Amino acid sequence: MNLVKKESGVNLHISLNNFKLTVGTKEILVEDRFTLILGKFKKGVLNLYHNKDFLEIIDNLELIPVKKFIKLFQNQNANLSSLDKSLNILDYLSNYSKIMEYNLEAFSDFNSLTETLLKIFRYIFLTEKKNQLSEELELSKLYKKSSDLASIIDLIKKLNEAIIKNKKELNYLEEDYFQQKNQVDQIKKELRNHAQQIRFQNETKKECFSQINRITRQIEGSLNEDNNDSIAKLGIKVNLTNAEKIRALQKKAKEAQYEIKQIQSSTNETKVKLENLTPHYELYKNDYENLLETIKKDEIRIKEVKSNYEKKRNDNKTVPDVEPESLVLKLVRNSVEIEDEIEKTISDLDKISIPEDSFNIHNLSDLTRIIEKLREFDNVLKIGHDKINISTNEKEVAKSFESFKKFETIIHDLEIVLNSFLKEIHLEILYQLVISNDNMAFLIQTNFIRNYKEKVNFEGLTTPEKIYFIVVFFLSIKILLKSENILFSNLFIPNIYNKGGSIYRTIRKILPIFETNDNLSNFKLIFLMSNLELKKEIENLKVLKVEES
Repeated sequence: MNLVKKESGVNLHISLNNFKLTVGTKEILVEDRFTLILGKFKKGVLNLYHNKDFLEIIDNLELIPVKKFIKLFQNQNANLSSLDKSLNILDYLSNYSKIMEYNLEAFSDFNSLTETLLKIFRYIFLTEKKNQLSEELELSKLYKKSSDLASIIDLIKKLNEAIIKNKKELNYLEEDYFQQKNQVDQIKKELRNHAQQIRFQNETKKECFSQINRITRQIEGSLNEDNNDSIAKLGIKVNLTNAEKIRALQKKAKEAQYEIKQIQSSTNETKVKLENLTPHYELYKNDYENLLETIKKDEIRIKEVKSNYEKKRNDNKTVPDVEPESLVLKLVRNSVEIEDEIEKTISDLDKISIPEDSFNIHNLSDLTRIIEKLREFDNVLKIGHDKINISTNEKEVAKSFESFKKFETIIHDLEIVLNSFLKEIHLEILYQLVISNDNMAFLIQTNFIRNYKEKVNFEGLTTPEKIYFIVVFFLSIKILLKSENILFSNLFIPNIYNKGGSIYRTIRKILPIFETNDNLSNFKLIFLMSNLELKKEIENLKVLKVEES
């Protein structure tokens, strides 16, 4: 396929395999893999290669409609003509959402009816329960008087049985308890003796040092007081010289300190014995004292109950004159317990709120209103059958999801190719598929990571970074579409990105990638720059200059 365009006296002859530039009668064949064509051209000279779809995408690179992306690829590759079917997914999801919303609304209505019906049943149940409890309360009051005396006798019997049982246990426990108690008391006495001995030795040691100080002051002449009696009490001879007395006192203090250590060692051993014995002793003690206390309380309780029994027998003339032991107690609960349950039941009834149009609380057997509402709901379900069921063409849905999967693959591959270029300037692109706020369109959100940590959007990039990205974005799309001859021009991009320095820096960075990456070896790059002077030569880039005629 050969394409020829003539404007301002310049003929461009371009094909997929060859690129020829004709100026007047001179024709230049571009054979190098990387070629830069410099000159002054108008946009019209590249109309056949001017990609409007690409311009629409880079118009807003932060949030790109998927529809534009699909259009870009479809218009350049016939094999992707069915890619737009992936957009049907939103329609399916929208319809599904509407049906689910209707179903949820129907479910909410049904749930409301069910809750009302359950409230009605519970109201009926609690009302019947309250009536039964009221009858039970009257019965309880009738039997209470006759059962009180029998209950008192029964209580006396149980208390006597408990006392007998506890006394037996007390006899079994008593010997072990006092044995443990004697051992503990003996150890505690031993510890008190040790403490007394330590105090005595400490006082002896203190007195020794006090006498040493007195002798020292006597020697220095600051004290004339005679302390022979105090020294004699310590068991030291008084006819010794002062130096001998001091040595004797020091020896006595040392012996007292030694005794203290010995006694402390013995005290520690005794404490260990006490610590080992105390838990067992405390258990015996608690059990013994608890049993004693229980027996005393039961004995006092028996006296009180017997006194109460005699009083009731004398006061209650309505009870038959028979012994309480012969009374047959009926299985009727205590009236206080029944009254509490009645009060709780009434409280539960007060908490039940039933719509007036659903139930007649004055006639519990009349369920006409709620039954009619259930029938109305059943009719609504029959009429709205189409709104409840999800009906779709499974093949069409499958095709849409296949197309969507293919589109996701394209975006994923595009991200990989882009990042292979962007890493040269320490950038990484992250594409994220999102849905618009009105749920009517798929969008691709573009984010960047700079230096592996800083998150920025497109507007947060520097101008050189933006230009670098737009150039490699264009090239990456062509690479994915397997365009062997890739033609890029500064006439393809908006004027705000038409910066010669940044464009040439981009070319310098990407050419080595094409040279070293085996996956890019089949692509030829042709850069056509209008009104952009190349000030510094670019390695491995063939430069062709075309003058307007």
